[in-house]
Amino acid sequence: MKTKLLENYYLKNYRSGTTEKIIKHSMIKDEVSVGKRKYFSSEDKTRIVVEGQSGEITIHEICLREGITPIVFSQWSKDFLEITSESRIDLQSVRKSLSDDDRYRIVLEGNNGTYSIAEICKKEKITHGKFLQWSDEFLQITKKRLDREKVNDYHTLKIKELIENLVGEDILTYFESFIDVTSKETIVITDHHKCSNDKTLKNKSNLVCLSKINDIRNINKHFELINSKLPQGGVFIGCLETLTARRERINKNGIPVLNDLHMGSEFLFKRVFSKLDITKKYYFNLTKGKGRLLSKAEGLGRLVSCGFKIMDYKNINGLTYFIVKKDKEPSFDMNPSYGPVYKMPRIGKNGKIIKVYKFRTMHPYSEYLQDYVLKTNGYAKTGKPADDFRIPAWGKVFRKIWIDEIPQLINVLKGDMKLVGIRPVSERYFQDIPKEMQKLRLTQKPGCIPPYVALNRAGNVMSVLQSEKEYLEEKIRNPYTTDTKYFFKAIFNIVFKHKRSA
Repeated sequence: MKTKLLENYYLKNYRSGTTEKIIKHSMIKDEVSVGKRKYFSSEDKTRIVVEGQSGEITIHEICLREGITPIVFSQWSKDFLEITSESRIDLQSVRKSLSDDDRYRIVLEGNNGTYSIAEICKKEKITHGKFLQWSDEFLQITKKRLDREKVNDYHTLKIKELIENLVGEDILTYFESFIDVTSKETIVITDHHKCSNDKTLKNKSNLVCLSKINDIRNINKHFELINSKLPQGGVFIGCLETLTARRERINKNGIPVLNDLHMGSEFLFKRVFSKLDITKKYYFNLTKGKGRLLSKAEGLGRLVSCGFKIMDYKNINGLTYFIVKKDKEPSFDMNPSYGPVYKMPRIGKNGKIIKVYKFRTMHPYSEYLQDYVLKTNGYAKTGKPADDFRIPAWGKVFRKIWIDEIPQLINVLKGDMKLVGIRPVSERYFQDIPKEMQKLRLTQKPGCIPPYVALNRAGNVMSVLQSEKEYLEEKIRNPYTTDTKYFFKAIFNIVFKHKRSA
């Protein structure tokens, strides 16, 4: 009768919800059998007593779960205390402190089938409740990690979708060959004006901008701002519409004659007026810098002048996309040359740097691309950079018939040059010629008419150097008559043998 009343008490508490949560989460709930006798080993008795004494679960709840009476539990507790007293083992040694790594290992072992829950609790001397607690903590940590991974996956998907939707899959693939566009160190923006925000490039190593630089009012200041925010070696990716691409786009959608008039008027207004001191103020007031005409050479040259090094560029779908990285501080060129007459820095007599006047035959900012063009394409047979995209078609015509060199007469009047002599060359070219020729060159002023024209030689590098060597050696032997002799020979070859510039 007493046992029946006890069973009713436990069942009442179970139905009221007191122990429902414990039983629901118990991983050995198939052993619950209130009021039913069953065999318990000494290990089971020890586990039950330790768990009941730990405070993780009440004695009534553990009795209900294990199907024993409080009297039985009390007897087992008394037996356990007598044993531990004799062996000098206390509950603290059973419930020893474990590190986070140990807990992680125990939870994995208990859940992957390596050990049963009872075995792992016995082996590690922990309670079943403690194991459940650690399992729950492990699940919470795992859930947070998975949530973060979902957020990262969502971010990755959205970034790639943004680039694909705006510029296409081919361009996304091109970007990914240089940087990880989904990295936390990369920021993708759709408008260059967002770079003015101080937080835009904070802790970022890569910037991808999907809008054209043709619509920026102060291009160099904008590039200088990006340079100041990126770390050394930071990558900047952008695009521009070149003059050639714009001409092709206009020709696709119109009448040929009208297209020529359209392009001619645009070139005059957006290309010429935007650079002349007398008109550029009115041009920028009207356009705010949007839709500017830029050549590939000018766009890339501006980037180099602002401290970037060209990694690659590629024409895709009518736009030229560039990949550059921060290489140094900007040059802050406050007086770039835009006009028809350009002053080139060249090596004069005794190594003095002189400014040689020439009609412009290259796009603005081309001088900043000299090293890049030489490194990429090397020298042509003429001794000049090969495949030089900095020179437009009309510029090549000017060079062929020496029209571009007419302003060098100013240098003759200033005393920096003479009519006949070695070509004035850049520091970069000077470094590439033999040491013997360097010494000979520094003894004389450069001239407007080079020796290879007077000697009717080819315009390749070796022929030009050999002609200059012969001229310099003869000049040393006959300092007063050599120039006159070479001048008349050159005029004869130009007029009667149709000798042209290399």
